Amino acid sequence: MDSTVYGLIKRGEAGLKKAGVRNPFNESSGLMKYVLGKTFEELIISYEDKIAGRKISLFEKLIARRIKKEPFAYIVKKKEFYSLDFLVGRPVLIPRPDTECLVDSALQEIKRLYGISKKKIYVLDLGTGSGAIAISIAKNSDNVIIYAADNSIRSLNIVKKNIIANGVRKKVIPVHLDIFRLNNAGGVSSFNGKHRDFNFSDLDNFDIIISNPPYIETGELEELDDDIKFYEPNKALDGGADGLLFYRKIFDAAALKTAKVKTLILEIDYRKKCDIRSLFYEKFDNKDIKFKEITFINDLNNKERAVKITYG
Repeated sequence: MDSTVYGLIKRGEAGLKKAGVRNPFNESSGLMKYVLGKTFEELIISYEDKIAGRKISLFEKLIARRIKKEPFAYIVKKKEFYSLDFLVGRPVLIPRPDTECLVDSALQEIKRLYGISKKKIYVLDLGTGSGAIAISIAKNSDNVIIYAADNSIRSLNIVKKNIIANGVRKKVIPVHLDIFRLNNAGGVSSFNGKHRDFNFSDLDNFDIIISNPPYIETGELEELDDDIKFYEPNKALDGGADGLLFYRKIFDAAALKTAKVKTLILEIDYRKKCDIRSLFYEKFDNKDIKFKEITFINDLNNKERAVKITYG
């Protein structure tokens, strides 16, 4: 058996290709890179090196996991997003490039709002997952404080590690918050263990509310690729019977009487653009809201990937 770096990569490639994994050579190389703790440049230089038995065993185990369609990012425990590295695991969705348009839009809005007020801009990231959106915003703006909110303590443990790793402890605050338990009675606890009430009126303290909510119709979950369907958290994908469950709740929370102009930025399924627009007019038809505007933001594939709502 060829026990060189290149030989093992090729063997891994063959197994991944047979399993229908896209870009099998790149993924096999990436797993070898992870096992050896090398950069890709160092990996190429070491192609002819022999690998020790225990590392061969580890590499083969990782290849086997990928053949079973476990996502590459979960295996190597890392995913790049907005040119930053994020720890990821089974409790959180894997960040995807299409979501970067939310960060772009938020940074533009923060710049605009700071230019007007010259004060820190407060952002609430609902359903923060790994914290990729919140942390990416914080890394690219000095004028922001972000509450990274999630209803999962396991997710928030990952968020906290990503906050520390990316050096944004002073700008990103992890918060335990379940939007479906959010009401006028409060009852939401902060992540640091000190209880504090968080209710609908608190939303008025934020200049921007941003979210990548679950938006896949329940009936479509079975149609997802195996690496998503069997490994990524269902609760972060399931948007209810029509995929709009979370938008209704977020719109209900946002469309209350507000003392200032605010911005809502949400990722959407481009197929739901018309439904989102109709829901917007339904929920924001409020006599206390004198100004409201809705625009859609395209992703890298030129499809409507986000909606931006300004209201007040």
